[in-house]
Amino acid sequence: MKIGMCRISGVLLIMMLVLCASSRSSQAADVAFRWAILAEEDGVMQPLDFSSPPVVHSGTPMQFYLEHLDNCYIYLYLLDAGNQVAALFPMTSGYYTYGFPRGQKFFPPGNRTFTFVPPGGTETFILVATVQRPFQLEKLTDELLKNPESRSQQQLLLGEIEAMIGDGKREKRSQKAEDLVSVERRSSSADGSVTTVSFQAVEVDIADFYGRKLLIDHR
Repeated sequence: MKIGMCRISGVLLIMMLVLCASSRSSQAADVAFRWAILAEEDGVMQPLDFSSPPVVHSGTPMQFYLEHLDNCYIYLYLLDAGNQVAALFPMTSGYYTYGFPRGQKFFPPGNRTFTFVPPGGTETFILVATVQRPFQLEKLTDELLKNPESRSQQQLLLGEIEAMIGDGKREKRSQKAEDLVSVERRSSSADGSVTTVSFQAVEVDIADFYGRKLLIDHR
């Protein structure tokens, strides 16, 4: 009888260990990626610091950096100073249908940049990433890409984004999942030489959902 009880206790112990390991695994981070918004300063592209809304002047060359570290769905939007909504990434329908991109992505690509134009005000980049594919968000994004000037489509998309991000608690949780890391960018010149530049990027590591509104003081 004592031997039988020992065997049962051993089995229960193994089951508990398996359950604990499974629980820890289920909490493992699935939304993992890096991002940075770069702006030119003294001729060099530098990452903006969003500990408070950074100041960016009209005409300043800018670029967005993004890099998947895991299989998660990432989307980027801009709510500009004129209250217009634009979908920035991805800009093609069904982008994630055939898999996830790997490696560094810069938008616009290469050495191309974008700028803010007058009038100034608050420019808001909205970054959303999730483990589960958000089909409704993609549907509304596709509709906006077909008709980017439609105010009704813009408001429908913005409403869906607001519902996903929810209250401030979810955004604070997303912010706590951020860490600064050093990233190297390699580029080739016309003579074939390779130049390496380092900059600080935000690395996200969170279990299921990430949502941030990144405010810029456009002057």
